[in-house]
Amino acid sequence: MSEWTPPNDKSGNEHNNADKAKDEFTLGKERPPIIRWIISFIALALILGSAIWLISKVVIPKKVPSIEKTSKPEQKPSQKQEPVQQKSSDDEAWVRALEKDTLSGYREYLQAFPKGKHAKDAKERINAYDNKAWSRAERRNTIAGYEDYLKDWENGLHADKAKERIAEMKAAIEAAEKDAAEKAEKARLEAAKRAAREAKDWQMAAKANTIAAYEQYIKSHPTGKHESEARARIASLQASASDEAAWQAAKRANTASSYQQYLTSYKNGAHIAEAIAAIDKLRPQPGKTFKDCNDCPTMVSLPAGTSNLGAANSDNEARPNEKPARPVTFTDMFAISVNEISFDDWQACVSAGACQNVSADNGWGRGRRPVINVSWDDAQTYVSWLSNKTGQAYALPSEAQWEYAARAGEKSAYIGGSKQAMCAFANGAAKESGLKWANTECSDLASDRTMPTGSLSANSFGVRDIIGNVSEWTLDCNTLNLRDAPSDGSADNRGSCNQRVTRGGSWFSGPKDMRFTARLMQRRGDRNDFTGFRVVRKIRK
Repeated sequence: MSEWTPPNDKSGNEHNNADKAKDEFTLGKERPPIIRWIISFIALALILGSAIWLISKVVIPKKVPSIEKTSKPEQKPSQKQEPVQQKSSDDEAWVRALEKDTLSGYREYLQAFPKGKHAKDAKERINAYDNKAWSRAERRNTIAGYEDYLKDWENGLHADKAKERIAEMKAAIEAAEKDAAEKAEKARLEAAKRAAREAKDWQMAAKANTIAAYEQYIKSHPTGKHESEARARIASLQASASDEAAWQAAKRANTASSYQQYLTSYKNGAHIAEAIAAIDKLRPQPGKTFKDCNDCPTMVSLPAGTSNLGAANSDNEARPNEKPARPVTFTDMFAISVNEISFDDWQACVSAGACQNVSADNGWGRGRRPVINVSWDDAQTYVSWLSNKTGQAYALPSEAQWEYAARAGEKSAYIGGSKQAMCAFANGAAKESGLKWANTECSDLASDRTMPTGSLSANSFGVRDIIGNVSEWTLDCNTLNLRDAPSDGSADNRGSCNQRVTRGGSWFSGPKDMRFTARLMQRRGDRNDFTGFRVVRKIRK
């Protein structure tokens, strides 16, 4: 706790005032000079700012000429001194060049001061630009690049080298162009030679026109001008060869089915017409007439079908050997000669050396008249010759084939349907003959002889003279009846085969022997003037 001092104590106040004055003097004496420091800092900042401003306004060259104060002897007023302005212009020009720092700037300096103080530096700097331009030209390494260099540096450090490079490159180009031209000419000549060889090879191949020739052409010229055509011709020849092979196979088989197979396989074959004609011969349409050779008899094809053959029980004129009637079915077509075999037909066989000469014609004449005085065996000789000549299966007709062809669908006993109608179809014994069995319904134009074949009307199948004129040999043997006769149209080989059945009657026969079913027997070796024959031919499938 402080000691309390009375307010009116003067001695104490004076002591305190003296101490206070003393303290104030001491503080004033030791205070730092802050004001002087501030003033010094501001002065220093002004100096530095002025220095920086002066530096930014004055560009000092790298080599500022030093102006040395040299003691020179005093010159007389009369002695001419060099103007200071020249030196100042050189320096100023150099300073301007440095400020631009461009090729044109340095060139302008040299142009103004070719021997100036800074000419060497200017040339060095210009050479630096020259070297840069040359480096660019070398990097491009083209004629255009070097020409661009020369355009800017016609007398440059590397002008000679640039010219050498340009000359080298142009020489190389010329050499390459020359080499290319030589190669092109060589290639053209070789192409011309190849084209000539190819044309010759194609001409030879086309002339030979064989698969081997065209294959050789393709081998020699795989990309030749005619390569596609050669392949097309090979394909055509192969197809043609296949076509020909198929045709020859069909001909060897010589059946309607073989020719039909050819037509099916080769719809555009080379032998289409021949195949159709062959089928037409082998399998002609019913009623179609044809000849297998010039000397062959004219044939007519008959339809397949079923017919009731043999005499009906109601036929009172029928003999026992004509019965009983039975249905006969012909599953296959066959052909029969339109007319009876004539003397002309027979003579062709004689001329071929196969048949014996038959001179007996009774003075009636030969030519188209039916051949007479021929036996069953003679007829067999003729059909064998005909079969060998044509390659077809000729034969004498069976009884069933003969009656089927004679009836042509007729159901009555007589051709034409009656004895009177028979006169238009058959040459038989008529009233002029004076024979007791003559057909008095007819007037006979040749009462005592044969008539030329084809003189009278044909039946519905187109067959002529099958009734009358001459009786006709068949294949069948002599049998007592038809009870067990074949029902498929084939010949009956039972009974007495030394005797063979004849059918149809002759110029000498009356109506009874001219019925469809009349069966007469003769020995197979018999020859007479009222018997002849006709032939049938198998129609191949």
